Amino acid sequence: MARSRKLPQEPIEMVIEDLSHDGRGVAKWNDKVVFVQNALPGERVWAKLTRKTRRFNEAIAQQIIDSSPDRITPKCTFYQVCNGCTVMHLAEDKQIDFKFNTLKSNLLKMAKVMPKEWLSPLTDVHWQYRRRARLSVKWVKAREEVLVGFREKNGRFVARMDFCEVLEKPLADLIKPLSEMIARLSVKAFIPQLECSLGDNGISIIIRHLRPLSDEDFTLVKSFGSDRDLMFFLQSKGPDTVKPLIPYLDKQLFFSLDHFGIRYHFLPNDFIQVNRKMNEKMIHQALDAMAIQREDVVLDLFCGLGNFTLPMAQIAAQVVGVEGDERLVERAGYNAAINDLNASFHCADLTKNHSQSTWFKQPFTKVLIDPPRSGAWEVLPLIAATPAKTLVYISCHPASLARDTDRLVNELGFTLDKAGVMDMFPHTSHVESMAIFSRP
Repeated sequence: MARSRKLPQEPIEMVIEDLSHDGRGVAKWNDKVVFVQNALPGERVWAKLTRKTRRFNEAIAQQIIDSSPDRITPKCTFYQVCNGCTVMHLAEDKQIDFKFNTLKSNLLKMAKVMPKEWLSPLTDVHWQYRRRARLSVKWVKAREEVLVGFREKNGRFVARMDFCEVLEKPLADLIKPLSEMIARLSVKAFIPQLECSLGDNGISIIIRHLRPLSDEDFTLVKSFGSDRDLMFFLQSKGPDTVKPLIPYLDKQLFFSLDHFGIRYHFLPNDFIQVNRKMNEKMIHQALDAMAIQREDVVLDLFCGLGNFTLPMAQIAAQVVGVEGDERLVERAGYNAAINDLNASFHCADLTKNHSQSTWFKQPFTKVLIDPPRSGAWEVLPLIAATPAKTLVYISCHPASLARDTDRLVNELGFTLDKAGVMDMFPHTSHVESMAIFSRP
């Protein structure tokens, strides 16, 4: 007879042994691993099971019997419900330790490699750091209200919130007014998402809508945006359908890297680094690691808008940026031109073999890559085929970095010289890291 999957109604006493990669406590119950929200190693808790599977269970700590010395009271009123942050109950200095240990354990387990030297963790402010966010929207008919915010921790609903402690203040201050404005629209039940970006010169908001806005809706949104100097865009289907509510011919969003004197123009749905202060620190660390000289020829893969490309172009003899999104390539070229920098950009699917591509036939001396979460597995042999002696790898997922490190070190002849974590997303389990490789 199959085991019952009915969940116990009463809380269960559990001892937390570790933290998982996503910041949940790890315990054992009935010889099965349990991932426990709001629990820290060393704690004894009363936890209520929320899900049972064949391989593991999930639970949430309802009462802390024995508290960890690393536990703090979360600053955010909505933390227990909202899933925007996951480790706010862990002391800030311990959060970066957790991220370092996640990177270290992945490198040991998957690559069986340790760097010759660990980089000091990069950190900055822990509050009001996000300049970009994708917020969920939900019309709750029973309450006659619209919710705007991140998803709840169970993932099924939108958290009821009117402020966010990690969004930059101009964005955080808009949550409540936006919910009240959308509640007045005729299509309020058909708006699932808002995509918000904060530039140095303004805020853009993309309204994802499943049904067309009425004339009255247009007037209301236009007035709301005019009163607050917001740029509204509409998106009816995929990314290609994003269009301005009204023309903004005289105003383009931009952000600057003050130390480098570089300005980047971007569109509302372009990828930019969420944490502006950490982004500049990350670029500094990458350039220090590369030690670029005037004679260097640098290859920048997954270059996006030219986040790293343009600062490198201020020093190197030549920089070639390659990106799979043609629209980002166009913007990168534009940004190089307005900053009077000599960098060339090319659009290419980096999961394919480009050994015969024109842009690849350069005497590259150094390479930088900033791939997506899936990593850079397919492009590693191409990097190995260059004469470059230095590779800087920016990673947003420690498991894919560890997998790629295994290939770089154990198959392709590179040495892992340095590695370290960067706290790009404080109060979350997200681990951003940098690894520096070399070869003879």
